[in-house]
Amino acid sequence: MEDAAISNKRASLPSWVMNLLGFGFLIGLVIAAFGWQMYAMQKDLYRNTRSRAQMMAAIIEKNLENGELANTTIDTLVASFLGDKARFVAYLNGVDPLQSEELEALARETGLLGLSLVASSGTSVSGPANWLNAPPQCLAGATELTYDKTEHRVLYTSPQSSGIRCIVVGMDASTILTLQQKTGLPVLLSNLTHLPGIKYLRMEKKQAGSQPQPVRLLQDEDSMIAEVHLPTSRGLLVLGLDATTHHHRIHQLQRQFLLFASLLLGLGVFFSWILYRAQQRDLERTRHFDHLLAKEHEAAALGRATATIAHEVRNPLNAINMGLQRFVLESAELTDEQQQLLGAMKESVRRAGSIITELQRFTRPLEPRIDLIDPLQVIERVLPLYRQQMDDQSIAFELQPGPNQNLPVDADLLAELIENLLRNAIEAQPNGGHIVLKWGQDGDRWHLNLTSGGFALRPEETARLGEPYFTTKTRGTGLGLALCHKIAEAHGGSLQLWPEIQKEELRVQLTLPCP
Repeated sequence: MEDAAISNKRASLPSWVMNLLGFGFLIGLVIAAFGWQMYAMQKDLYRNTRSRAQMMAAIIEKNLENGELANTTIDTLVASFLGDKARFVAYLNGVDPLQSEELEALARETGLLGLSLVASSGTSVSGPANWLNAPPQCLAGATELTYDKTEHRVLYTSPQSSGIRCIVVGMDASTILTLQQKTGLPVLLSNLTHLPGIKYLRMEKKQAGSQPQPVRLLQDEDSMIAEVHLPTSRGLLVLGLDATTHHHRIHQLQRQFLLFASLLLGLGVFFSWILYRAQQRDLERTRHFDHLLAKEHEAAALGRATATIAHEVRNPLNAINMGLQRFVLESAELTDEQQQLLGAMKESVRRAGSIITELQRFTRPLEPRIDLIDPLQVIERVLPLYRQQMDDQSIAFELQPGPNQNLPVDADLLAELIENLLRNAIEAQPNGGHIVLKWGQDGDRWHLNLTSGGFALRPEETARLGEPYFTTKTRGTGLGLALCHKIAEAHGGSLQLWPEIQKEELRVQLTLPCP
């Protein structure tokens, strides 16, 4: 009886409540999956950080061992070399006592800095006379190899007999000291710090009983650092790895979780509402169709409005064009410069009409009218339109012509592309700047490069450059660069943007195939 009552109670629950419980269970699963993924990512980060630290410790140990072995080998060779010199000097002195001038000549001929002999009586002879800063000192019955880093030299003291207490031989050690410095721990740590993904690497004094510390995540301005301490035989190795990507991935997962959980919650509420309003389904469907019909009417009205606006804009453009033609016909005393300016104005009016057409057919494939055109002629058609504006805005313009090359392009589309790029560069520098336009050829590809200043977009805005309808201008349409991309691709080429945020510059490269 009790089980039947429970079953009846469950059956009496509204369908929308059951639906919400089901979606709540799904959201619980999403939370569990998210938590497990976060735990796995954190564990992978800690494991990779420790592995990198162990690898760095092994590299440091191996390099220092090799450096010590190399230094020991060099010391042995230097000691053997200078010992031979000392024995040779002792032999010559045994034949005939050497004087300071003879020692100086012998040092010069054998490539040494100097030689000093200390007699049993304590007197010494050196050549050159003052090559040592202090009188030579002899050790009781032991040889010594010392490096003088201040004077960049190595001194070898060899005990002798037969009236000579010791012989001191000096040699230039600049190269040896440089090698020792390059194989030392500070230089090695500095070199390893420049490896990708490493923020810092240092060796600290190891405390008694030091144990490996857990990986810590530290905030460093706009980046995250994973820091680990690893005891080694050389000290305590402190390694900081760039964890910015991990940090961004965590935030991305959080956003995805929130989005997905919100989506599930929204779907649950939506479907519950649909079930609760089952009796009004037909009415809602009718409203939905009415809404779609209204959207279609709105889209049709917007299309007609766009066509009307384009028609109304073309009419004054045609009137301006006719006025320019009449002015050219009725003005017989125009200079060549005025004729050129009027021609450029007529070309600008004609191109304005073509731009309106391009706005209407932006989503349609471009069909360029290909002809062999000299790009310099196209550039010279566009530049007069903006010379005065560049002068007024104190923009330094530099044209670096490349080799003559006819290209299979649509002259109008290429002019529109160049004009868009030039206009964007001028509008970005209202208080002065620079524009450099140059081109060249690389194999079967022709490149046009435009470099301009005034680039001050944020990184998130920079990533959206060239997207349709994206613009930072108050009156921009956001179609300029997007249309430039389409024009380049319609010619079998490409348009690439290289922002230099540090220099506040933007370099745009147009690449087209050569015939």
